Amino acid sequence: MKIFFLLSVVSILYTACIRNSGKNRSESISDNKIKNEIIAVAENYLANQLTEGKKTISAEGIITLDDNQKRYVIEPSKIYTGLIDDDTTEDAIISISTFRGKYQTVSEHLILLKPDDDFMLVTTIESDMRIISVKDRIITADVPEHSRNTPLFDCPSCWEVVKYRFTNGELVRME
Repeated sequence: MKIFFLLSVVSILYTACIRNSGKNRSESISDNKIKNEIIAVAENYLANQLTEGKKTISAEGIITLDDNQKRYVIEPSKIYTGLIDDDTTEDAIISISTFRGKYQTVSEHLILLKPDDDFMLVTTIESDMRIISVKDRIITADVPEHSRNTPLFDCPSCWEVVKYRFTNGELVRME
C-alpha cells in the first residue's frame, strides 16, 4: 500500500512538472521571437545611421554595430515590453548605448509600437535615463539629476525615479 501511494504521488508530481515545463518553454520561445523582432527593427534603424557599418555579436548575445565614427551597443536585457499607447497590443522600448570613439555619449531609447502584426519605430529619445519598467502605459525610469559633463553625473545618489506617459509622440513626465 505504501509503494502504491508513493508511486501515485511521484507520478502526479512528474506529470505536473512536464506540463509546466512545456508551458514555460512555449512562453520562452514566444518571448525570444518578440525580442528578435524588436532587435531587427533596432538594427535596421541603426544601420541607416552608419556608413559601411559592421555587426558583431558577443557570446552573451550583445550586438555591436559600428563604423569609423560611431558604435551602437544593443543589449537584449535592455528591451522592455508592455502597454505604451492606447491600444491593447504590447509595445516596446529598447535602450541603446551610443559611443563616439572610446567615449559613451547620450543613450538612445527607441519606442516601438505594434499597431498591427509588426513592431514599428515611432520615435527615438536621446537621454541618459535608465528604463526600469513599462507597465499599464506608465514608463518608469531612473533619471540623472546632473548632466553627463559634470563630475556628479556618476553619483549613485544623484538619480531620481521618474514616471512618464507616451502622449502625442512624446514622453510626458507625470507629476
